[in-house]
Amino acid sequence: MSSCVDNNIQLPDQTLEGKINGLDWNYSSANAYLVSSDFQYQARFLSDEEAVSDPCALPSPSLRNVRAIFRPATGPFFVAPQALDNNQVQVTFDISPSQRLVASSGFMEIYVIDNQVVIGFLQAVLDDDNTVEGTFEIRLCN
Repeated sequence: MSSCVDNNIQLPDQTLEGKINGLDWNYSSANAYLVSSDFQYQARFLSDEEAVSDPCALPSPSLRNVRAIFRPATGPFFVAPQALDNNQVQVTFDISPSQRLVASSGFMEIYVIDNQVVIGFLQAVLDDDNTVEGTFEIRLCN
């Protein structure tokens, strides 16, 4: 049986990391849930401070995290305040469950979608205190 995954893809070495609200932040895992009838997903990039063995077991993290709303497909996405088009992603820096800041620039590139897993790269920036960059793996949970 052949796979649709391109084994020649070379991902950057840097795992997703950066700053949220001026504090260092490091990614450990990510989950995504369908949030609209037009196939938009909300991904939560979980902090290594809130590491879990199954990212789908924590749909609403309580600690600082990065959130992205997009329609999963391979290719580039541009950071936009609202992800209205197929090639846009809305990225927020969630400081707490009630406080989030919206990224103003950046991009996301999805390299592979295979067996409920999305692999890619994200760069999102609001300012010097809220910025992330690096590779990720998202688990599609529904």
